[in-house]
Amino acid sequence: MPKYILIGLIIIIGLFLIMNFWSKLDEKTRNKSIAAIFGIIMVGFIILIALLIF
Repeated sequence: MPKYILIGLIIIIGLFLIMNFWSKLDEKTRNKSIAAIFGIIMVGFIILIALLIF
């Protein structure tokens, strides 16, 4: 049970830090960050599909 509380606190603190620093980034850095996040999600999805198939 305590590990779930720690996971929840880490997520909430991480979101607040991201919201704080997001407004200080320039537009070019924001676009690169969004592209990197979607790239990581896409690669993870491909790996997940490959693991489920084989």
